[in-house]
Amino acid sequence: MYVVFEAKGFQWVCDIGSKIKIPLLDKGVGEEITFDKVLLVKNEDVMIGHPYLEGAIIKGVVTGHSRYRKIIVYKYKRRKRYRRTIGHRQHYTEIEIKDVILKELAKEKEESKVKKVVKAKKESKVGKDIKEKKESKKKKVTKVKKEVKVKKDTKAKKESKAKKETKTKKDTKAKKESTKGKGRVVKKETKAKKEIKTKKGSKEMKGGGEKKDKGKGG
Repeated sequence: MYVVFEAKGFQWVCDIGSKIKIPLLDKGVGEEITFDKVLLVKNEDVMIGHPYLEGAIIKGVVTGHSRYRKIIVYKYKRRKRYRRTIGHRQHYTEIEIKDVILKELAKEKEESKVKKVVKAKKESKVGKDIKEKKESKKKKVTKVKKEVKVKKDTKAKKESKAKKETKTKKDTKAKKESTKGKGRVVKKETKAKKEIKTKKGSKEMKGGGEKKDKGKGG
């Protein structure tokens, strides 16, 4: 487990038991010190602050004060006969990290976990409701489509039946008209034949009488 925290304008990475050197603090040797600006904690999971983790505290103990090794600061300006050599040793305070308190974080983590579970359940419930609504809507649409199809089929059947009936009526009417016309023609023909026959018979009768009269006169 390690943590990242902020102190004296710098970010420090440490673990329990590790020693760090930070800029000089106004604390005596052996005094306890706490840091509450925790940026990140990595244990089993990684917890990241925005920017800091609320409830996370790092406890440490001041083990001593000292200075870093000397550094040389050399200043030079050409053509000005300016040269300066300065030494500098930066003061620091050594701190040993004793404990990292994450009780409130654990509580928050549990609460967040519970919230996530509740949220997931709500989302699943909402998803199920949406799915059921979609399915019911789909069923209604299919039902309406089926009803429309049935209505169209019944309408088409009725239309086809009406067409067939009109066609049969037309056929029967045409047949009747054709048979009626034929009967009339036959009747007319038979009437004309009869008239011709009677005329021929009357002529023959007249001709026979004249012949007989002529025979008698002679």
